[in-house]
Amino acid sequence: MTDDTPLDDARPDSIENVPRTARSHLTSRRGFLAGAAAIGGGSLVASTGGFAGVATADGHGGDGSDDGGSGSDDGTSDVDILNYALTLEHLEAAFYEMGLSDFSDDEFASAELVCGRFSEETRRELPEYLRVAGEHEAVHVEQLTAVIEELGGEPVGAAEYDFGYETPSEFLEIASALENTGVAAYAGAAPMIQNDEILSAALSIHSVEARHAGTANFFIGELPFPDAFDEPKGMDEVLEIAGQFIVSE
Repeated sequence: MTDDTPLDDARPDSIENVPRTARSHLTSRRGFLAGAAAIGGGSLVASTGGFAGVATADGHGGDGSDDGGSGSDDGTSDVDILNYALTLEHLEAAFYEMGLSDFSDDEFASAELVCGRFSEETRRELPEYLRVAGEHEAVHVEQLTAVIEELGGEPVGAAEYDFGYETPSEFLEIASALENTGVAAYAGAAPMIQNDEILSAALSIHSVEARHAGTANFFIGELPFPDAFDEPKGMDEVLEIAGQFIVSE
């Protein structure tokens, strides 16, 4: 990023900051999964290959402890939270898969948003960053699905999506908005998690999600670390944002 990069007051942590053209194509969809909060982005895969030792359907964790499936004070269980996380991961995985299919590496590297701001070498690295982020989200879908089944729950499936972008630049701005929303959504959900093993894995989710968001911010000309503290988002906010992209379940 050059020293004269314009940075305005708009933060990419809200869908309100995506291009008007993109917003006009979004379909409002609310209430598709109630009673939970969101965890976005990041890796759930440890060196053991996933959530080794998490609570299973018999009501105990892998270490013999009680699981957190009984839920928080408002009745939200860990399975509810994981299923909502899966809803968000399905959305993010589909977003990257669709964008990388719709635009070529050259189109991303020559996007109006990044041209004139970065060297050609840096711009050529952008598509690979997007691919890696998309691979992360796809792995999250696989791991969350497996853990929910292990806990005796029924994993939510993918939906049909309309992200509303028409250009590579619009795609990048929506990527930043989604990733920043994921960071805030995870921060709002983490305190609700009952099982210690799941919470530990969730902490790694947050850090990787933040790296996604920082990279996305960088490529659209925003600060990778805009604030000293991340403000968490509640369930209603996340549902409203994510629901805009869901055409049908």
